[in-house]
Amino acid sequence: MMIFWGDDLVETTKGLDILGVRRIDQDIELGLVNGITTISPRARYLSILTWSIGEFLVERAEVGFDWDRFLTYLRRIEFVTLAASRLDGDQNGVDTIGALGTDLHRDRIDRLLGGDSVSCPENQGGAILGTYLGPRRAMGLLLDGDETVPYRLTPRGKEIWEIRRESLNGSPVMTAISTGQEISRTLIESAVPHFSLAKLASSGGEARLLRKAFIEPWGTVGEPGHDRVAKAYRGINGTRMWAAKMLAKKPDSANGLLVRNFRNCIDGGAKTRIEYAWAEYEYRRRCHFALELLLAGLTASLRAVGKASIGQIVGRWFLSFTAAPFLSKVWPRISEAVVSSSERAVAMAPEQLYSGVGIPLSDFRNLPPSNQAVGAIAILVAVASQTKVIRRDGHFDHLPGSLGERSIEIVESAGEEPFSELVSRVVEVTTLAHLQTTLRKIGAGQKCSLRFFPDGAFLRSTGLGVSPGQSGDRLTNVLRILADIGEFRGDRGRFAPSDSGQP
Repeated sequence: MMIFWGDDLVETTKGLDILGVRRIDQDIELGLVNGITTISPRARYLSILTWSIGEFLVERAEVGFDWDRFLTYLRRIEFVTLAASRLDGDQNGVDTIGALGTDLHRDRIDRLLGGDSVSCPENQGGAILGTYLGPRRAMGLLLDGDETVPYRLTPRGKEIWEIRRESLNGSPVMTAISTGQEISRTLIESAVPHFSLAKLASSGGEARLLRKAFIEPWGTVGEPGHDRVAKAYRGINGTRMWAAKMLAKKPDSANGLLVRNFRNCIDGGAKTRIEYAWAEYEYRRRCHFALELLLAGLTASLRAVGKASIGQIVGRWFLSFTAAPFLSKVWPRISEAVVSSSERAVAMAPEQLYSGVGIPLSDFRNLPPSNQAVGAIAILVAVASQTKVIRRDGHFDHLPGSLGERSIEIVESAGEEPFSELVSRVVEVTTLAHLQTTLRKIGAGQKCSLRFFPDGAFLRSTGLGVSPGQSGDRLTNVLRILADIGEFRGDRGRFAPSDSGQP
C-alpha cells in the first residue's frame, strides 16, 4: 500500500499557476482589456449593477446603507435578469452564455417559466457584485465610498442609472424587486426588454452609454491617475480596432484571432504594437503550456514510484522510450532525435509546429509521461524558432530570469550533450520554479499545491497530479461584450462585424 504525503492530510488546492508562469501572459492581457476578466462576459450586467446601486442608494437615503438588505436586493435583481434572459433564450434562441445563477436557480427558473409564481431567492446568489465590480471601476462607472456608503456613482454611472430608471420606475417588476413579492412568467415577459442580457444592443440609450464607457477614457487630463486610465483605454481601443480588422477578413473565435495574429507576426506581417502584444501573449501561453506539460510528465512518473531523482526519472524516460502515434505524427523524426545530441535533436524538431493552428491540448495531456516531456520540448523548440526574429528585434519584452525565457535559452543553446541532458536541464528549472512558487504561496497563507517536495537528492510525490493548460483568455469576453453593445455579431463563440458597420 502506498500512502502519499498529500493524501487527505492537508487542505489542498488545484493550484492554477503552480509554476508562477501564467501571471506573465495574464499581465500582458490585462494591459489590453481594461478591467474585463475571465468571468465577466456580458455587458448588460455592467449597466444593471450600476442602476441597482443607484436605486438602492436612493431607496436607503434616509435610513442608511444596510449590507444585508443590499445583498438581498442584488440577489432579486440577479434572479430577474436570469429569468428574463432564459425566457428570451427559450423564445428567440438568443445567447444566454454568462447568465449568473444558471445552475444555482435552475429548478426555480423552470417552475417560473412553466407557469408557477415563485419568490426571488434571498439567501443564494449575488455574484453580480464581485464579478462586475472591477470592470465597472475600470470604466469609471463608480467610485469606492466609505463605511457609510461603500459605493458612489460617477457622472457616467449616474447617466446609466437615470436612463434605466426612466424606463423602469414604477413598473410592476420594480415593485416586485423592491418588496420581494412573488413573480410570475407574465411579469418576466414584461422584464425581458430591460433585463435580458441579449437585448442590450436594441436598448438605445443604455447601449450607447455603455459603449461610451467602454471606449472613452474617464476623468480629467492632469488629475491623479488619468495617465493610467488613458493608457488602459489605448489598450482596449487598440484591441477593439485590431479585432474588427481581423474579423472583417474572417469571422472567428478569440482563440482563432490569437492563432492568426501569431502567424501573421512571425511571418513579418505585423505593423502595430497591439498586434505584437497579442502575439507575445500567445507566445508565452504556448511556452507555459509546454512547461506545465513537462511538469505533468515528471509528476506522473514520480507518483508511480513514490520518490526518485530527476536524473533517475529522465533516465527511465529515455532508456525505454516509445513514441505514441500522436507524438510520432507531431515529430516524425522523434525516434532518431531521442538518441541524438541535443543540437541534432533540436534541428530535427518541426520548426513550424502549430504556427498556424491552436495546440491540441487534450492530445498532449493524454500522452504517457515520457512523451509529455519530449512533446513539451518540441513545443518549446518550435516557439523559439518561430519567434526568434521578433524577439531579436525587441517586439517582445525580455524577461531574464523568468522560467519561460530560461527554458527557451536552454533549447537555443543546445550542444553536443545527449538530448536527455537538455531535457534534464529544463526539468530542473521547472522543478525549482514549482517549489519556489508553491512554497511561497504556502508561506503567504494560501493552500498547499505541492506536487512533490525535496528529500535530499530525491523528490517525493505528494500524490497530486497536474493538468496542463493555457490561461483562460479575457479576449473572448471582450468580444462578447462588444457584441452585446452592437459592435460585433456573435454566434456560438464566433464573432463577425455587426451589420451596422465597423467600429
